[in-house]
Amino acid sequence: MPKIKPFRGIHPSQFKAVEVVTNLENLSIADAKVIRQGNPYSFVNMLVPKLDNLFLMGSKNELAFKKINENFEDFLEKGIFIRDSEPSIYVYQVKRSGLTQTGIWTITSIDDYLNNVVKKHELTSTDREQSLIDYLQQTGIDANPVLITYTAVDRIDEIIHQTTLKPTEINFKKEGTEHSLWKIDDEPTINSLMNEFSKLSSTYIADGHHRAAAASLLGIQRRKINLKHKGNEEYNFFTSVYMSTNQLRIYGFNRLIKDLNGLTSVEVLKSLRKNFQIIESAQAVNPEKIHDFGMYLNGKWYLIKAKAKIFELNNPLAKLDVTILQDYILSAIFNISDPRNDSKISYRGGKLPLTELVSEVNSGKFAVAFILYPTAIEQLFEVADEGEVMPPKSTWFEPKFDVGLLIHQIN
Repeated sequence: MPKIKPFRGIHPSQFKAVEVVTNLENLSIADAKVIRQGNPYSFVNMLVPKLDNLFLMGSKNELAFKKINENFEDFLEKGIFIRDSEPSIYVYQVKRSGLTQTGIWTITSIDDYLNNVVKKHELTSTDREQSLIDYLQQTGIDANPVLITYTAVDRIDEIIHQTTLKPTEINFKKEGTEHSLWKIDDEPTINSLMNEFSKLSSTYIADGHHRAAAASLLGIQRRKINLKHKGNEEYNFFTSVYMSTNQLRIYGFNRLIKDLNGLTSVEVLKSLRKNFQIIESAQAVNPEKIHDFGMYLNGKWYLIKAKAKIFELNNPLAKLDVTILQDYILSAIFNISDPRNDSKISYRGGKLPLTELVSEVNSGKFAVAFILYPTAIEQLFEVADEGEVMPPKSTWFEPKFDVGLLIHQIN
């Protein structure tokens, strides 16, 4: 069912890729400025450009977008960026910490997002959508792919494998990560891939809901003003990487709570026993199965096991560990009813060492930490199939994509 399409990708030359490609995770504006000063070829020049003259006509945003477009054209003219001569589909592979993850890099129809062919599981913020729309509208640079997952297909796996046996278009190592990109530009293989993807019964956004939403909203706007709209224009598609479920890794989001809502540690434990079995542990507790939680409170570790009456429900959303934690602990005991906005709760990605959470509690900054077992991909599928929305900070998917490796230009 998904409609994918080859595109004329824009990518750095092999010799400049290591300098161009940039990691966006936790990148602040201050960090970007430092990177830009030390590396004139970094993609941050397309994000936080140096404004040569602030006295020119226009707002700061207008001047920034103008400079980004100038930088982009300059990179193309100097050969830092190369635009492929023919529309292609790409194979992307990332190796990090002994893990290899490989997928198909292509572009996806916005209609698949709008019609729920590519299924969603997260709410999006209007403000964040608008900032992404503004960037796409003003620059046309679609550089941060949406991660989409699906159940593995033998023929797609075979094409990926055969492609990775060929010479790479780009291959480089940076900050302990190896990136490889292959180009598929022969018509029979492209048609075979498009045909195989069209047969998929369901696909799911793993990461990038805001990017998909922004591209789709912009595409709708463009359709309205283009009197010659045909449907194959680049604004009808957004950049995306498809990885089968066996290629992805999911980590949990752990919770830190600032105070005990006026309760003592003893009272917290008493309240928990209504719905959970509690076992004190001499070791740090990193849950090993669903419906088990770790808790660090008052210098002690506890294994918390949900009682069957909580999770023996038909509703896939209600059975999620993040929902159980929210409904039976955070809301019921700590009075945190709005986990999206309550200042008493903070989230930490599951890859963060437990020792760091312990330090944050021992410092007095937080009163208690909760450790969650990662949500299973099958649970996410069930929630998305029901048209439901996952609770905030339910999943941390990897890989996270760097930017600047492959660009889809929508203008």
